[in-house]
Amino acid sequence: MIAGVFALIVLPLVAAGVVALLRPFQALRALVAAGVAMTLGAGMLWLPLDRTVQLFGRPVALGEPVELMGRQLVLGGADRTALAAIFLVAGGLFLIGWRARPGPSFFSLGLTLLSLLSAALVVRPFLYASLLLTLAAALAAILMQGQVPGRTRGALRYLVMMTLSLPMFLVAGWLVELYALNPGDVGMARNVMLLLLAGFALLLSVVPFHIWIGPAACESPPVAAVFVLTVCNSAVWFLLLSILQEYSWLSARQDIFQILQLLGFLTAGLGGVLAFSSYDFSPLLAYGVLADYGCALIALGTRTPSGLTAVLFAAVARPVSLALLALGITLARERVRSTGFEKLAGLAWSRPWTAAALIVGGFSLAGIPPLAGFLGRWAEVRLMAATQPVYALAMLGVTLSVAAGVLRGTDYLLQAPPAPTYDSPLQEPEAREPRLMIAFIAVTLLIGLMLSLFPGLVESPLRAIVSSYTFLSAYTH
Repeated sequence: MIAGVFALIVLPLVAAGVVALLRPFQALRALVAAGVAMTLGAGMLWLPLDRTVQLFGRPVALGEPVELMGRQLVLGGADRTALAAIFLVAGGLFLIGWRARPGPSFFSLGLTLLSLLSAALVVRPFLYASLLLTLAAALAAILMQGQVPGRTRGALRYLVMMTLSLPMFLVAGWLVELYALNPGDVGMARNVMLLLLAGFALLLSVVPFHIWIGPAACESPPVAAVFVLTVCNSAVWFLLLSILQEYSWLSARQDIFQILQLLGFLTAGLGGVLAFSSYDFSPLLAYGVLADYGCALIALGTRTPSGLTAVLFAAVARPVSLALLALGITLARERVRSTGFEKLAGLAWSRPWTAAALIVGGFSLAGIPPLAGFLGRWAEVRLMAATQPVYALAMLGVTLSVAAGVLRGTDYLLQAPPAPTYDSPLQEPEAREPRLMIAFIAVTLLIGLMLSLFPGLVESPLRAIVSSYTFLSAYTH
């Protein structure tokens, strides 16, 4: 009998090898990578954990714990849903990578990352998860660099930040074992909390550890940057929730959630200010997602089921917003070789789908109704308005700041086209937008619209996830 948890780790690795051999066939590589990721994601959603199914003629026990080199691999209910979301988002980005030119190693590295992230979420204890995340960060840095000479600033900073978090988790893991022998040692519990907060501050790129996001958005292939900002970041969020669930003495501390809220407030505020001052869609993507991370941390800091539900709503909407922006930025770079507002002046008249992706993606990331990003932002603001109005006002301010930056870009896109000149990139003979990219934009717009108009499609599954985290049950409002 095969343990299902092995399939999550081994199958992406095997697919990565196959995809590497198919390098001359871009479409086939994208389809294979997306097919594997989406199949595993769908399997996590619909296959029961308590039953045995047949895979390649052999029985597979999905929920069977596994001992590997003295360490336990456990696929729990919350981990299952987290992995499903990660695989499905990755599958969508693999499809977009068919045409978006994310780099020659995007598919093989992306599948390998899925294997490492899966292992990080199912391994116990968390010490080994941090080691796996560090390995994943090394591959993600290569993914973001895109094998383009000279574009290493964002990738290198990302790798440094992720690597610096490892000592925090190593020491915290050692102290957790000591604390199990001395549960009355208050000072040791405080030290564990501070070390874990420092480690997750680095992993979640809160202020001041956000310095890689802006350069990565400007230098990296857009789809590769979005892969790291959504898939890799989601794994870190679920690891944080897993640790809080596993160690009740840690989640019972009120100060850890207060610090998370303070870090979220600083991160959201700085993200909003930087997005407001941006004159380029690439930094706007970076600082808009930074503001979104901060708002999610504020909501999680309420340590309530409603707060976690709002965080998950935002996590569902974020890939849609960022995928739209990635598609728009990719087309803008292909056409104008820039994403600066001035360079894109009048682009909406010759490339309406590119402009639509930039505008809708930006406003969705800001949290403006009736777009997908409004789901999470409205849930966060409504929760904070009932509990901590100051944070609610801050969230509204951040939303308006990011939206103002997008509105400025929209004004440039809708300006009258510039007068024809010999070297104007807008006057090149071939100005038609690729049909495949138009299809990707249309489908992503439709998905965002469905999420916005019918939030019940995801509300029930999200509430089921929240109910599995018992550390929140004692703190309802």
